[in-house]
Amino acid sequence: MKSYKINEVEWFIKDEGLIPVLQDIVIPEDSRRSYVNARYRGGQIFIKSFSEKGLPGFIRNKIASRGKREYSLGNWLLSRSIKTPEPLGYGISRMGSYIIQQWIEGESFLAAFKASGCRSELMAKLAALLKELKSHHVRHNDLHVENILVSGNELYLIDLHKMRIKGSFTVQDEVSNLSQVLADTYGYLDTDEKVTFFTNYGNPGIQETVEHALDRLADRWIRKKKERAFQETSMIVSRGNRFYRAGMENRATGELQSVLKADRKVKVERYTDHIRKMYVNRRRLERAWRNHMVLAYMNLSAAPTAFYVELPGSSLMGSITMEDLHGKGQELDRYLDGTYDVMDAHEKRQFIEKFSGFLLMITRKKIVHKDMKACNVFVLHDGGFMLLDVEDIRFRALDEEALKRMLIQLNTTIPRRIATSERIRFFLQFTSPMKLNKRAIFKAVVRESTKREIVYEGVGGLKREEW
Repeated sequence: MKSYKINEVEWFIKDEGLIPVLQDIVIPEDSRRSYVNARYRGGQIFIKSFSEKGLPGFIRNKIASRGKREYSLGNWLLSRSIKTPEPLGYGISRMGSYIIQQWIEGESFLAAFKASGCRSELMAKLAALLKELKSHHVRHNDLHVENILVSGNELYLIDLHKMRIKGSFTVQDEVSNLSQVLADTYGYLDTDEKVTFFTNYGNPGIQETVEHALDRLADRWIRKKKERAFQETSMIVSRGNRFYRAGMENRATGELQSVLKADRKVKVERYTDHIRKMYVNRRRLERAWRNHMVLAYMNLSAAPTAFYVELPGSSLMGSITMEDLHGKGQELDRYLDGTYDVMDAHEKRQFIEKFSGFLLMITRKKIVHKDMKACNVFVLHDGGFMLLDVEDIRFRALDEEALKRMLIQLNTTIPRRIATSERIRFFLQFTSPMKLNKRAIFKAVVRESTKREIVYEGVGGLKREEW
């Protein structure tokens, strides 16, 4: 390799043909990490920068720059037939470094996984890649699914600068790779798919250990997102006593139309372009906003979009301003009261499948609603669902007691005329992937439900029915 000084950067490159490319590009220097694509020999190259700050960063850049490290590790992987974009060179400046790589046309593993009609093949390839990393004692240290590219039928490992080649590969190293890469996909897999993955990986016995690690990762991630809900971040903008979800600063400017609800806990107002929910209790306000932000970070449309939170002042209650769902659907109890009698058998089965699928999705993501009455589930016209009363969401695994409570709440807040056969079908579809004593839970739900009155908000208002 030869070195060339171009625009205050010392470049170390394999091919002198890169020199005119490097002379013409402008790499942004105002962010921690920047990316540039450029044309090269009929194809494309990818240049990534690593910005360093302060004296520690200056020293690290001189001793072991991240650009050089990624270059060396990329070549090391390729020499072991582990796919990664080919490193073409690296650069070092006073307070940063750069890596030049072959551009790979593809998508992240997560995007491919969500779009795939045959995710078993993708998971088998992922297991094979992890098995290969284990055999070469490679601990990636940042092996989330955005750092694996899918191109054609191949998986490419990227973002290598944190990677370590270990002299010996411990269980902790295995669990680190596995838990990081499975964090965003494991919840989508059913029981058989999970077993198959670890069998393909070659170490079925590590499954339980990895699952415990995944629980810890999820808990830590949620805790950090909650802690940042009242801080300036890429997701949140602070203005006075308001914290906006980024991009929503100019939303919710309409006029007051009506008061929808007012009780000892909350007051809900409808404006021409939003809903404002005011909280008497500050802790409930803060919990609701934190929950909204966790859902936003999860990129999950499981609740109305929150625009901003306004903290309580000397005389005003704190409030959350959010999208108005009026005209987009109905609460579950009203929806069933108004449409159940005109649904045919196919439409009823389809609705049960979609609703149980939604609940399975949120439980797999460890989202539990403590007040799962039908009025707190919103049925969208497009076939989707949302949770209301976001302050009652908890981010934890669904245990037997929480499951029973949820099912009893739903069972006693929908019209009595919903057929027993349809209630049973919903129960079976929702609980089918769960390793639980379903017979005992079903009996407990029936026993407790029949002790209670059925209460729901129907098309004509509040309704009370006996079993």
